[in-house]
Amino acid sequence: MRVLAAIFGLSCGLLAAPLSRPYRVTHYDVRLTPDLAAKQLSGEVTIRLTSHIERLDVVELDAGDMQIVSVKEGQQGRYFERKDKTVIVVLATPAYENQERTLTIRYTAGPAKGLVFFPDQVYTSFFTSDWMPCDDRPEDRATLRLTLAPSQYKVAASGHIDGADWVVDTPTSTFLFAFAAGDFAESNSKVNGVSLRVLGKADVFDATGAAMKFFAEKSGQAYPGTTYTQVFTHGTVEQEAVGMTLLPESYAANLAQHPEDLGLLAHELAHQWYGVALPAKDWSDFWLSEGTATFLADAFLERRFGKARYDSEIANSKEIYDKLRAAGKDRPLFFTDWQNAQQAGGPLPYHKGAWVLSELRRQLTDEVFWRGWKAYTSTHWGHPVTSDDLQAAMQSAGGKNITKFLTKFFQQWVY
Repeated sequence: MRVLAAIFGLSCGLLAAPLSRPYRVTHYDVRLTPDLAAKQLSGEVTIRLTSHIERLDVVELDAGDMQIVSVKEGQQGRYFERKDKTVIVVLATPAYENQERTLTIRYTAGPAKGLVFFPDQVYTSFFTSDWMPCDDRPEDRATLRLTLAPSQYKVAASGHIDGADWVVDTPTSTFLFAFAAGDFAESNSKVNGVSLRVLGKADVFDATGAAMKFFAEKSGQAYPGTTYTQVFTHGTVEQEAVGMTLLPESYAANLAQHPEDLGLLAHELAHQWYGVALPAKDWSDFWLSEGTATFLADAFLERRFGKARYDSEIANSKEIYDKLRAAGKDRPLFFTDWQNAQQAGGPLPYHKGAWVLSELRRQLTDEVFWRGWKAYTSTHWGHPVTSDDLQAAMQSAGGKNITKFLTKFFQQWVY
C-alpha cells in the first residue's frame, strides 16, 4: 500500500538515535512450539499496545526473517506488509491517543542470530525479534507471559514460573526476554533465599552464591528475584535475561579445569542488577550495562583472588581500549550516533566503560565511590538510568568539593 511507503519511507541517514515508535507495548502473551528436528518454531503472540499520538493508523513491529502467517485485531484479520526486518499492520480503525489495541500474530521462525537450534536443544540470544514479533527498542518495556510446548524438554525462560507459563511482571525491554529448551541435566541449590537452578553440566553454585552476595553488598540491593537459572548450552551464547543467563557448555568445562576463570559468570550475573533492575534508558548509555558488568566482575575477582587479579583485569580492559583508540575507534561512552544495538555495542562500552569506572573509583577513593554506587543503585532501583544519574549520585556521595572534578571527568571520559 502506498500509504505505508509514505509513512515508513523516511530516510534514517542522519546519525542520531532513532525516535521512539508512536505507541508503547504494555504486554506480550506468547505461545511457542519448537520442532527441533525441523529447526522451526511455530508461534502466536498477542500484543497489547497503546497509542502515544493523536491518531495511530499503522503499527510497525520488528519481525526478523520470520514468516508471518496471519495478523488479527480482535477477531478480524488485518492487512499487513513486510518491510526489511519489520511487519507493518494496518489497524481496523485509527487508535487515538491513549487508546489500547490488541494484535494477534501467528508466525513461524527458523535459525537466526537470535534463535539457535541443535538436535537436542533450542535457545534464544538477544535478538528477540528473531523469535517473536515485538518492538525491540530498549525504551519500549512490557510484561511477558510465555508458554512453551511440548513438555518433554527441560525448559527455562525469563521471569518466574506460573503453572505452565513463564512470567515477567515488571515492564522490561524485549532483549531481556529469552528461553531455552532441551535435553539438559538439571541441578538445584539455594543461597540466601534465592533458588539457584543449573541446566547443563556445571559446578557453579558456590561461585554464583559468592558473586551474588558481593553484588548485593556493593549495590546495597538484594538480588532482584527469587530464582536464578544458568543454562549451559551447545554453541557460543553469552546472554543475560530476566532471572537467567545462557552460557556455553564449553565455559563450564573450562571452569572445571580453571576455577579461577569466573569473570564471565560474574559479568552475566551482575546484569541482574545493572541491565535488568537498572536498565539503561536506551542504547545511548549501553556502557551503563556492559561497562558496569565488566567492572563489577573485576571487583568480584578482586574480592575472591586479591587486588593483583583486579589490577590485571583492569589493565587488560585498558589495553583493549588503547588499541581501539589507536585505530581511530574511540567515541564517547554516552553515544547517540546509533540506529541499532550493534552500532551502540562492540568492545568499547565494555572495556572503556570498565576502565573509566576503575579510574573513578581510584580518584574518588573506595569510600566515596562505593557510597555513591549505592546511592546510584538505590535511588534508581527498578527504573531506567542515564550517565547523568551516575554523575549525580557520585556528586551526592562526595559533596560540593568534587563538583569541578566530576564535571571535568565526565566531560572527558563519558560525554
